Amino acid sequence: MVGVVAGGTVAGYRAWDKATHTRDDNGGVLTGGPSTTAPANSLVPAKGQVALVGGVTAMHIDGATVDNLPMPIKVSVADRGVGGATITPVDVNGQTTSIDWQAGQPMPISGDGGNLLLKGVAIDASPDGVSIVLDGTQSMTPGTYRITTSVAVGSSPRDSVTFDASDKTTAKFRGTASVPHEGPLHTEGAGSITLDGKVTVTHPDGSTTQATHLELDQGLYRVTLTPTPGGDFILQALLQGDVK
Repeated sequence: MVGVVAGGTVAGYRAWDKATHTRDDNGGVLTGGPSTTAPANSLVPAKGQVALVGGVTAMHIDGATVDNLPMPIKVSVADRGVGGATITPVDVNGQTTSIDWQAGQPMPISGDGGNLLLKGVAIDASPDGVSIVLDGTQSMTPGTYRITTSVAVGSSPRDSVTFDASDKTTAKFRGTASVPHEGPLHTEGAGSITLDGKVTVTHPDGSTTQATHLELDQGLYRVTLTPTPGGDFILQALLQGDVK
């Protein structure tokens, strides 16, 4: 066990976030890019923290902070027909209605400048890639969007639909609905983490241990994952909480 205990509250996260941010980080949003170079090992754990560096084959993160998800996106579920999404209220041809997707096929959504404004989400990393799990109610920025798959508009089936979203429009996802994320990923938040791989754990006194499996039951975290050509990930992370 890595003996670290701290509260994972929102207030605690904000205080920790303020204390550990540097001028070079980006405020905790997911970022992507072409680089597959490992990040510099610049994380130094304070009292009650551990720093992780190494290779990861699988990782699950809950409560991740994501500012927004720009269009276009393609939403899918693990099991076809299990899950979906309801988008409401929307304007279709001047009528206020709702759109329901039953997840028979992936749902491509496009929109000029449109975004999903996400609350805390889950992130899964595996040899198949990184996915952002959207389950829950997410907001949409006002604008015109288009869905190009089978949906129900009100009670009418459609093969596609163009709709206008307002500042009151939300999308409620279910059934582990997710979107892929490409490139390096940086996120932070308050929640839980599990990972498998081979990582070096640095403790506040400077000592190190090796681990192949770690769990953060509930706490604060800052994580950077960089994909490699082999399908695994280079990890750099700072955790504060009950790490086992």
